[in-house]
Amino acid sequence: MTTQTRAPSFRKVLTGRSADFRPPWSSETTIKSACTSCSRCIDACPEAILKPGPGNTPVVDFSAGACIFCEACAQACPEPVFSDTSDPPWALVAQISDGCMLSMGIGCQLCTDICDRSALRLDLSVRPVGKIAINQDACTGCGACLPLCPTDAITLAELSHDG
Repeated sequence: MTTQTRAPSFRKVLTGRSADFRPPWSSETTIKSACTSCSRCIDACPEAILKPGPGNTPVVDFSAGACIFCEACAQACPEPVFSDTSDPPWALVAQISDGCMLSMGIGCQLCTDICDRSALRLDLSVRPVGKIAINQDACTGCGACLPLCPTDAITLAELSHDG
């Protein structure tokens, strides 16, 4: 019997400017079924990255900053919108497109400088100026790197292991 290994695939690519991001530990399904648009989660967010979205339901605006996964949004919500905060907050990881300045031969590493988890690092073995390497196991999808990219080459993608 052979064991088949499947490489993770990306689906549903999201950018930092998108209203498609829902708060950590929530989903589109739980928002639609249980959110009352009370704004308690938005008001509780110390980073002020939760904003009113469709129907006044919460969306994450990474242009305002990064998610620190403090759980304040989940704790403030009286409805069953958020899952157990001991679970991973979401399955989002950074992805870098060919629009990265490094792929154009221009030195930049703003994203690596801001990444607290060192999930993004400059790989100087790629010539002429290097390439950003992503450690998907270390990336939390916090979004800190998104607003810093001068070419909007960084997106968050939902990591799927079923591809």
